[in-house]
Amino acid sequence: MKYITGLRVNGKINNIVDFGIFVDLPAGRHGLIHESDFDGKWTVNKGKFEVGQKVRVVVLDNTNGRLSLSLQRVDDPELIDPTNSFNQQKDFVKSLNDLLTKSTVRLNKLKEELK
Repeated sequence: MKYITGLRVNGKINNIVDFGIFVDLPAGRHGLIHESDFDGKWTVNKGKFEVGQKVRVVVLDNTNGRLSLSLQRVDDPELIDPTNSFNQQKDFVKSLNDLLTKSTVRLNKLKEELK
């Protein structure tokens, strides 16, 4: 799995330290959610997490194989997820219409199979 900026991924906390949270990711990778991700409230928020807890994070940076992650920016629209097919489309309405057409065809096939 390629970890590029904007990728949203599920992981599991494997260590909590004074400077942040280490997270195990798929494909044997791991990354760090730095304390700065908590807007100066790391000492308050640190107790809300525990080893083994599942988290959804976004990749902020991948420099020299070191993954910088964020919990706070998972929903940030400026970090475009390269795996989201809607991001590949220039015309969002066309994308939705294509999805609706494909879904309708599939539903009709399923209805026919049930008859």
